Amino acid sequence: MSNTKKRQHEEANSSNNNEVTTSEIKELERGIFESKSNYNNFETLLEYTENESPNVIHASIHALHRSFLPLLSKGELQKPKRTTKNSKAVVMIWLRENYVRYVNKLCSLLGHEEPALQIPALNILLDLLKIESTYLTASSKSHHFSNNHYYRVVEGLIDNENFNEQLKEEFCEKYWNIYDDLRFYFLKDASKIINLAMDSGKPKDKSGPVSKKKRTDEKKPDDARLNNLMENTLSILEGLRKIPTSPSEINNFWTDHPAPELSKKQDANANDTKDLDDMDDASDIELYDIFFEDGDFNMEEKDKKEKKGIKGNKDSSHNNNNIAENKLPILLQLSYHRRVFSDCWLALLKLPMTQELYKKVLLIMHKKIIPYMSQPIMLMDFLTESYNAGGAISILALNGLFTLINEHNLDYPDFYKKLYNLFDRNLMHVKYRARFFRLVDLFLSSTHLPVQLVASFIKRMSRLSLTSPPHGIVIIMPMIYNLIRRHPSCMVLIHRPSDSTSSTSDESDPYDFDEPDPMKSNAIDSSLWEMKTLQNHYFPNIATLAKIFQEKFTKISYNLEDFLDHTYTSLFETETKRNKSKKNPKKLALAFEKPKLVFPVVENENKENDDEESEIKLINLMNGWEIFEF
Repeated sequence: MSNTKKRQHEEANSSNNNEVTTSEIKELERGIFESKSNYNNFETLLEYTENESPNVIHASIHALHRSFLPLLSKGELQKPKRTTKNSKAVVMIWLRENYVRYVNKLCSLLGHEEPALQIPALNILLDLLKIESTYLTASSKSHHFSNNHYYRVVEGLIDNENFNEQLKEEFCEKYWNIYDDLRFYFLKDASKIINLAMDSGKPKDKSGPVSKKKRTDEKKPDDARLNNLMENTLSILEGLRKIPTSPSEINNFWTDHPAPELSKKQDANANDTKDLDDMDDASDIELYDIFFEDGDFNMEEKDKKEKKGIKGNKDSSHNNNNIAENKLPILLQLSYHRRVFSDCWLALLKLPMTQELYKKVLLIMHKKIIPYMSQPIMLMDFLTESYNAGGAISILALNGLFTLINEHNLDYPDFYKKLYNLFDRNLMHVKYRARFFRLVDLFLSSTHLPVQLVASFIKRMSRLSLTSPPHGIVIIMPMIYNLIRRHPSCMVLIHRPSDSTSSTSDESDPYDFDEPDPMKSNAIDSSLWEMKTLQNHYFPNIATLAKIFQEKFTKISYNLEDFLDHTYTSLFETETKRNKSKKNPKKLALAFEKPKLVFPVVENENKENDDEESEIKLINLMNGWEIFEF
């Protein structure tokens, strides 16, 4: 009986363990506030953070947060400046070590499987960042951002195997999209973390050559870690909604304002601000070379001379304005925000990425990346390689590449040749075809394009229409019509005399579909016999639309937006709803004869036996498959 009672007692203690532990944590916290003699309770509370129960961990990290907060705000957790061995200094060093252990634990909790522990850890870490930065700013009388602390937070977020939507939403919506300093240093730290991860397998720069043995001993970058960095960083960057486009938009900070005197005035006076050269090294702010948005790189050299004490031309108001702007804290300079944004994206694009992540990057390239970069032309290699990759990747790269060509003077001699080769039999089956044809219509809008080039595109699309699904043909025909209206020299493709060498079928067509160069395809010598063929299409809407090419071109042009978003579903719904408005709706006519087989067949006139009939059916089926082999 005694053993049974003992067992029952142990089970009861186990069930109430969390409540007892939580009450113990509260007692330990109360003891810290009552007397300094109870500072050993810090170590006990730190031991509770290693408990297996999430409730115990949650209670202990909050108790430690409340206990460390007054010490941190008073500066009692900072390292003593002097190496004296007095009791106060020893206590401060000991407290600092326990505080570092606590921060390390919070950073590790960012990768915990339980979101209920990840989110409190993030909130506490950022609160500690604010308190520590405020103390450093007040003690040194100059702005400080504790980036040593924040760097570890950023690393805990992006180098995280358990990064989830709840953690992302908490960080982005509550902090990152609101405060300019948190966004700035996240971009700065993330690019540094990614570059260090990429360079982990490379030998360090040394004065002499590196031996083969040392090169082989170097650790290679961990593929799993690189994948985490790519996925997590891209997920956060995708959620970026606030990007400053003018200096006046840089006005919200999680820590103190970098220039309090400027925050009270709308018109900042550069003489009242602190020079960047006078800032303390403890601010952990790296000075970048200044890139001006107007592209005046000569001024950059003058600014460097000014920082070194070399006097410039003070009579120039333009020079004086630049010097005054350079004296602003970097958090208030738009050029630095663009710089760290560019560095982060350039570092991210070096990481290996899956097909899905590749597409995500290209989808947001022209709207969320290029407009905010300091030098968008640095994306040239990435976009040209993507454009040459083929398939859906090339289609998605078009937007970004066109932006560089149109707005940043990128020279791409083979652009139209690559664009021409994107028109293949798979094009009409990808979900990005509407996006692609919008851009193609823009690329072929110039009236200065060679007629041979335009004719090749027209003929290429015309040939593809023979094997395209109905919702693809609906896009192609208005596109061809608009191109002929825009380039009247291509009218010869329709009005070519019948006694000329023009083609009436694929076999006699001088147009070479397999020729990759549109200028050598002989398209201008051909005709649009494919449009005549489509007048007998099984889908009546397409047959009707194809007849526009045998009528007068009185219509100015078609609005492509009316045709780009059609699918099998939309076409089917249109047909089924066609007669609903009538008083006596009729049933939808799907076919005038009930088909015997799915594919076309040849009638068997001499049905002598079943074996011969089966053989003919097999041959007919094989011939039918040839029609749909595309």
